[in-house]
Amino acid sequence: MRFLFPLFLMIAVCAVSSFAQLAPKEEAKISLMQDSTGTKLKMDFSMPLIGISDPGMLFSHFSERPLLIFYFSPKCPHCQDKFPMIQSIIKEYEPKGLTGIGIAIGGTIKKNDVRLFMDQLNATIPIFQDVNGKFGPTYGTGYVPVVFLVNSDGSFYRYGELTPASIDHLKATLDGLFQKK
Repeated sequence: MRFLFPLFLMIAVCAVSSFAQLAPKEEAKISLMQDSTGTKLKMDFSMPLIGISDPGMLFSHFSERPLLIFYFSPKCPHCQDKFPMIQSIIKEYEPKGLTGIGIAIGGTIKKNDVRLFMDQLNATIPIFQDVNGKFGPTYGTGYVPVVFLVNSDGSFYRYGELTPASIDHLKATLDGLFQKK
């Protein structure tokens, strides 16, 4: 009997893994950000961000249009890992009307750290830095990376976890947004 236990264990593991493949795909439950009264939150485009890729560029330039924001730390390995995928999504939807930018955290992060991130990851989207530390506390989760999908009216979705399910939600939301136009 003692010799049969490993066989039973292997059969059980195979059975569970087979059923796991048949499980329904996980769906992300992400909705427009709201305050405690249920009012849609709006992105504040007057927030003081510093242009890194173009020092003369203002955050307000990106208001009143569909916008994807990648909020990141240039020293964060997760941010470095996710940036190429997010930049690819931005490039995929640009012909349909999406604009994309990156916003680096402020604090002890230096502009040269942000420039190095941009160079190493071939950033082609405009990059800003939150040098005054206002964007993160206002919209962030305390963690990076975070992606924001901002509608033309300023309302937005916040993707605090970049899981396959949340990326599927993001793409489905983008598809819906640009189908209407």
